[in-house]
Amino acid sequence: MGDSGALAALIAEQDGLITSAQALRGGLTRKEIRGRLDRREWCALVRGIYRSSSHPLTESLLVRAAVAAHHGVADRTTAAWWHGMLDSLTYPLTVATANTTTADRWSLGPLDLTRRHYDDADLTMVRGLRVTTPPATVMFGAAAMPDGGRFLDRALQRGVVTVTELEAVVERYAGSRGIGEARRLVRIASQDSESEAERLFVRLLREAGITGWVQQLRFGRWRLDFGWPDLRVAIEIDGLAFHYQHDRFQADRAKYNALDAAGWRKKVYTWHDLTYRPGEVLDEVLEMLNARI
Repeated sequence: MGDSGALAALIAEQDGLITSAQALRGGLTRKEIRGRLDRREWCALVRGIYRSSSHPLTESLLVRAAVAAHHGVADRTTAAWWHGMLDSLTYPLTVATANTTTADRWSLGPLDLTRRHYDDADLTMVRGLRVTTPPATVMFGAAAMPDGGRFLDRALQRGVVTVTELEAVVERYAGSRGIGEARRLVRIASQDSESEAERLFVRLLREAGITGWVQQLRFGRWRLDFGWPDLRVAIEIDGLAFHYQHDRFQADRAKYNALDAAGWRKKVYTWHDLTYRPGEVLDEVLEMLNARI
């Protein structure tokens, strides 16, 4: 008979999960494991992974089971949730494994299992679970998300990661699957994202055949990023929020108040707007211009 107190403590630390390997290391025999299953003290989730019947099947337990079932690590969006970077757990669960294990044995919900060997520098233990570090999580998570730039920007804003840390991860995985998009996002974060956003906006205007605009139009003591002086319409462009400083906020607020007082209409767009919803941006700009013709 194993140390039941130690096993109970381990189960509690793992949100109700216990593996057969852990139980055997804890002193139980295979017969004793079967006995707990027969008495319904434990219930099987997948082969060799059990839930204590006194613990509910929570999302945390589900993540632990997915990682244990594939001898892997939580990465991308699942790691982001585990680190507290995302408010809610998204599906499919994202797990990486360095071996040839397939997802065939997993039947507890959507799972995105990828084969990837993470460097030891990019792995850590959080609440007893093996997950990717914040920089690796942000980089690969952003590359996999439909709006990954926003996720990366928020992480930089909050100081969860630094651009230098992200650049180091990109270097470690040069040539890996998914690294192209990650490299692009990190490059934008490390450079002048506002200039990049302005170039995106110019391209959108030209592709849509919208004319009459002046870039860096002087207005009082300020300059407008884009202005249609005859129509008194202004468009201001911001880069990543990570680059936005408090003194810039104060200056912009004074400029916007002056535009309002002079009867101008204005819109402010970010790099995220121009990247993830360009069609909506163009529709809004055209609507504003047509209303002034």
